[in-house]
Amino acid sequence: MNEKIIRKRKLFFSWQDGKEEVWLGEMSRQGLHLIEPGQFGRFLFAEGPAKEYSYRLDYNRNKLPEDYLQIIRDAGWEYLGKSSGWHYWRKEINSGKVPELFTDRESKVQKYQRLLVGYITSVPAFLYIIGLAMFKKFPGRHPLWFVVLFICLFMTWILFAAMNAIMIQLRINEIRKNKG
Repeated sequence: MNEKIIRKRKLFFSWQDGKEEVWLGEMSRQGLHLIEPGQFGRFLFAEGPAKEYSYRLDYNRNKLPEDYLQIIRDAGWEYLGKSSGWHYWRKEINSGKVPELFTDRESKVQKYQRLLVGYITSVPAFLYIIGLAMFKKFPGRHPLWFVVLFICLFMTWILFAAMNAIMIQLRINEIRKNKG
C-alpha cells in the first residue's frame, strides 16, 4: 500500500498534552493519522481516509513494562511510540463516545507528578553540571561576554523550567479540584 507520508511541526508545552491530543484528533478528521511522534514538535502522519480517533498521551521517562502495555492494548488502544518521555496512544471513537486512557483521577495526577519530578530534577541539574564542568576544565579562559551569556542562558532555562513546573502543578490542582 502506497500511503503518502506528511511531516508537520507543532510545538506544545509539556503541560499542554490535552491540547496536543485534540490537535492530533483534528488531524485524523482531516485524513492525517499519526504514525510516529518525533522530537521537538515533529510529527509523521500517513494520509488516508478521515477517521475519528481519540489520542492520549502518558508520561513516563522509563521503559513501560510489557504487562502495562498489554493491558492498554487489550482495552483497544494502539501504541504509536515514544517521544521525550511521552507515550502516544490512539483508539477509534465508536458511537460518539470518546475513550479515555486514564479513567480515575489519581492516575491522571500521577502522570503529571512524574512529569513534574522530571522537570524539577533532571534538566536544571544537567545544565548546572555541564556549566561547572566547562568552567572547571578551562578556568579563566573565557571572555566576560561568554560568561555573561552562559549565565543569562542558564537563568532563562531555570525560569522556563520553573514556569513549566508551576503550570504542571496548576494542572494537578485542577484535576484534583474537578474530581476527574
